[in-house]
Amino acid sequence: SSSSSSSSGDAMLSGELKAAASKLQKEQAQRAEKERQRLEKERILAERQRQRQQQREDEARAKRLEAAAAAAAEEERHLRDLEENRGVSLRVQLAAAPASADAASSRGIKRAADKLQLPPSVGESLMSQNAPKNGAMLFEVAASNGGRTHAGVLEFSAPEGVVLLPEKVATCLWGLPSTGSGSDGGSSSYTGSAAHQAGAGSPAAAAGPSSSGSRCSGQVWVRYVRLPKGTYVRFQPELRAFHDVVGSDPEVLRSSLEQCLLGYCTLSQGDWVQVPYAGETYSLRVLEVQPGGAVSVIDTDIAADVGPSIETEGYLRAQEEAAARDAERQRQAREAAERETAQALEAEQAAEAAQARRQADDAAHRLQLQAQKAALVAPELPAGSDVPHVTLLFRLPDGSRLSRRFELQQQVQQLYDYVDSKVRARRLQLCQEACMWVATAARQTACIAFACVGGVCANAR
Repeated sequence: SSSSSSSSGDAMLSGELKAAASKLQKEQAQRAEKERQRLEKERILAERQRQRQQQREDEARAKRLEAAAAAAAEEERHLRDLEENRGVSLRVQLAAAPASADAASSRGIKRAADKLQLPPSVGESLMSQNAPKNGAMLFEVAASNGGRTHAGVLEFSAPEGVVLLPEKVATCLWGLPSTGSGSDGGSSSYTGSAAHQAGAGSPAAAAGPSSSGSRCSGQVWVRYVRLPKGTYVRFQPELRAFHDVVGSDPEVLRSSLEQCLLGYCTLSQGDWVQVPYAGETYSLRVLEVQPGGAVSVIDTDIAADVGPSIETEGYLRAQEEAAARDAERQRQAREAAERETAQALEAEQAAEAAQARRQADDAAHRLQLQAQKAALVAPELPAGSDVPHVTLLFRLPDGSRLSRRFELQQQVQQLYDYVDSKVRARRLQLCQEACMWVATAARQTACIAFACVGGVCANAR
C-alpha cells in the first residue's frame, strides 16, 4: 500500500514538472516572438527614416543643382547681355501696374505709346553702367504667360518694385482689350478665336479680352536690350473695315501708318498697334519685322506692308473648308455610285455566268439525251431490203434534211427517238413525197403508216 502511494505521488510530480516545463517553453517562445516583432518594427522605422532622409538629401541636391544651373544660365545671359549691349546688363522682376494715359500727354511727349515708367533704382543701375552711350534706352518685357514685347522708358519715377505699363505694352502682353464696338466701326472685342490666330509671335495674344487694369497684374521681367533699326514691317488688320476705309487710298494708308509709328519706340513680331483714322481706331498686328524679331523705329525709314485682315482670312478659311467639305461629299457620292455600278456589273456578270452554266448544263443534258435516243432507235434497213418499209424525209428548222428508212411495223416513237438523236428542236415536218409514197405503195399497210406519220406530225408541231 505504501509502495503504490509512493508510485502515485511520483507520477503526479512528474506530470506537474512536465506541465511546468511546457508552460516555460511556451512563455519563452512568446517572449522571443515579441522581441522579434519589436526588432522588425524598429528595423522598418529605421528604414523609413533612412528613406526620408535620403529623399530630403536628394531634393536638396536637386535644388542645389537647379540653383547652380540657374546661376550659370544667369551668368551666361549676363555675359551675353554685356557683349550685345556694349557693357550694359540689367534684368529685374517687377510687379506690373497700369500707367496713366496722361503721364506723357501732359508733358507733350509724342513717342510715348510704348514707354514704361520704371523705379528709380533701375535708372541708377543703368546710369552707373553709362547706358545712355547706346542711345535710347530700350527694354524687353516678358510676362509669366509667355507674352513678350519691347518698349522704351518714359521716366524712372515708379514705386520701387513696380513697373507701370502703357496700354500698348499691356495689349502686346495680354491681348486686345474689349471695346464692344462692331465691325462697322473699326474696333472690336478681341475674342478667343482672334487671339488664337495671333500666332507664335505673341503667345500672350491667346489671353481673352479684359481691361487694362485687370490685365496689368502679376510679375514681369524687364531686361535692357539694344535693338537694330527697323527696315521693314508687315501688318495685319484685325477687321477688313481697315482696308475698306483706310487701305482704299494708298496716300491715306501711308500717312496713317506714319502717324501711327511716330507714337512708338519699338516694334516686335506679334505686337498690336492702334491706327486712328476718322474718329475710329483700328487694331493691326505685327506679322513680321526686319531685321530680326524686334526693331527700333526711332529715327529710321521703314518700309511697311499691310496684308489681308484676320477677318478676311477667317472668311477665306471658312470658304476653303466649306469647299473641302463639298469636295469630300462629292468624292463620297462618286465612290458610292462607282460601288453601286461595280456591284450591278458584278451581279450582271454573275447572272450571265449562271446563264452560261445553265446553257452548258442543258447542252450536256441534250447530248446525253441524244445518245440515249440513238440507242433506242433500231438499225436502219439496208437499201433494197424486201422488208416492208417507208423512206421518210425530215426537213429540219435550220433548212437541212434527213432521210431514213423505217419498217412499217416500227412504232411511231422510233421516229421521235430518231429525230431527238439528231437535232435539239422537235419542230419537224414529214415531207409530202414520203406521205404520198406510203399511200400508194401498200394501201392497207400505208394507211396504218400514214396514220402513224400523221400522229408524229400533229405532235411535233
